[in-house]
Amino acid sequence: MSRMTPLFLTVSLLAASACAAKPLTSQSTIINALNQGSEVAVNIDLSQCTPQNGAVASQTRGGLRIQAYRVTGDSTLSFSDEHFTVANDGKPIQQFMRYQVLPDNTVNFTTYMYDLPSLQQRGATLSYRCNVGQGVSFFAE
Repeated sequence: MSRMTPLFLTVSLLAASACAAKPLTSQSTIINALNQGSEVAVNIDLSQCTPQNGAVASQTRGGLRIQAYRVTGDSTLSFSDEHFTVANDGKPIQQFMRYQVLPDNTVNFTTYMYDLPSLQQRGATLSYRCNVGQGVSFFAE
């Protein structure tokens, strides 16, 4: 084994830990990371969230990176995501997902689905209430 191998391993481990995502555990740390230009990743696990307004419990999980955001006058952090997909019946739909992170670390997640190409709403709006660190996790990269 070369004498350089331990040095290479040490440098590699330090570089890997420096690149690790940093958990963001409150609304204020999320906003600070976004305002400082950090890339923020979001993971959601609806099984840890409370269904709202007639939505049913869900085992859905997923994630995204925040591309754009806004903070409103009441200090609510809002961001969204949308994508085209295919519904269970094989028909194309467009899905919009809205996230609202409140100062008390509550996260309201709402999803809307629309048939294509008519853009008629498909089914009811689905809403869930989560918390930062419970159902919705944020990481600065």
